[in-house]
Amino acid sequence: MSQDAAADRREMEQHPDVRGLRILRFLGPGLLVAMAGVGTSHLVTAPLAGAHFEFALLWVLPVAFLFKWQGFELAMRYTAATGESILSAYTRIPGPKKWAVWAVLAATIVIGCTAVGAIVAAAAAVLWASFGVGSLLAYGVVLSLLAVGLLLAGKYRGLEWVNKVLAIVLVIGTVVAFVVGGVQGEAWGHLLLPAIPAGSALLVAGLMGWMPTDLSVGVWASLWMTSKRRGMVRVREVFGPQAVEHTPAEVRPYADAWFKAALYDFRIGHIVSWIIATMYLVLGAMILFAREDKPEGAGTILAISHIFTDTVGVWMFPIFIAGASAALFSTVLIIFDGFPRTFAACLTELVAPHADRPWWTQQTLMRVMMGVMVVCAIIALTLFPNPAMLVPAAGAVSFAISPVLFAVNLYVAVKFIPARYRPGRFVVIWSWVSIVILSLLTLWVIPQTLGLI
Repeated sequence: MSQDAAADRREMEQHPDVRGLRILRFLGPGLLVAMAGVGTSHLVTAPLAGAHFEFALLWVLPVAFLFKWQGFELAMRYTAATGESILSAYTRIPGPKKWAVWAVLAATIVIGCTAVGAIVAAAAAVLWASFGVGSLLAYGVVLSLLAVGLLLAGKYRGLEWVNKVLAIVLVIGTVVAFVVGGVQGEAWGHLLLPAIPAGSALLVAGLMGWMPTDLSVGVWASLWMTSKRRGMVRVREVFGPQAVEHTPAEVRPYADAWFKAALYDFRIGHIVSWIIATMYLVLGAMILFAREDKPEGAGTILAISHIFTDTVGVWMFPIFIAGASAALFSTVLIIFDGFPRTFAACLTELVAPHADRPWWTQQTLMRVMMGVMVVCAIIALTLFPNPAMLVPAAGAVSFAISPVLFAVNLYVAVKFIPARYRPGRFVVIWSWVSIVILSLLTLWVIPQTLGLI
């Protein structure tokens, strides 16, 4: 046995201890999925919904989180079980050649180029309003270039660490604001009363599309997992593709433990994201609904900060703004990684790299998409008076395609995942129920968003 092979086997004799709080050490891609939309969907769109419609849209959150749950988890389950990106499985779906990859590519371009302006604008607006100098465009350009620079420098581990710390700070801060504000019991009745008040259709579609985030982010998580090279990804590298179905007995505990860690990673992030979203919508309803001058875009974040200054003290303002700014920049960082990574992966699945095309590599294509996104952000900041309103618009596009992406992930999970990791009967049934519910909601909400009803 070579030294490298011996080292690989020694590595696989160690596996994560996911009991109790020890699981927090292994949070990564799943937490990134949860944080991908926090900066805009949670800190902007959710309180905006509360500000304009009080508690009437509270029902959207459990619907979005419960019925999109497996759409994300199935993508992560596939990679944890097979060691390859779910995009590779998309190429084997029946129908027109690689149609699912083409669909993800189209969604990535449309949503990425649309949403980037809104997300960058939200992050820039908080800094602009807080410091009171410069321009929104200047802050947006600096944040975009900073995010691209960090990613090109290979700071993926730093990105995970920042997200872990940020998640803790954001949860604690939000709980403090929520407890201090106090919520009347009748507000929770709206959780069970689906309604679309006049003028709320775009926000409903945006919440459904971005809570916890765009369903195509499940592909991002799959790609992030492969880049980490752990669990079945590592087993596949060392023992070959045949090890997916016939995993050597000595490394099966290693693969099983990382499979469990991947699911826990996603579930913890998903639940925390749900709690934060609910609290921010309720805070928006309590603090902002009674105001005649409704805040717009990132102004909702500054308005919500008053609950800290009014009840705890003025000294809390910079702490809250720092946390919100960190959350928003974290989202900027994640989208400048996720959209380009998916763009590059799709194109290399459609047209494989070849010696005759030395420039056709994932790294080069990622840089191209990053550049396009920076340009789109600048255009949005320059031409749109309120770029933050592009968030619900991009969310509506995401919502419209979510049933299709969900169905594709379910097909892949049932057909291509090894039997011991395949989803159980309850998951499959719940997934079909979710696809039907999301489809019906799409038929109900999207026509209203477009003004057809």
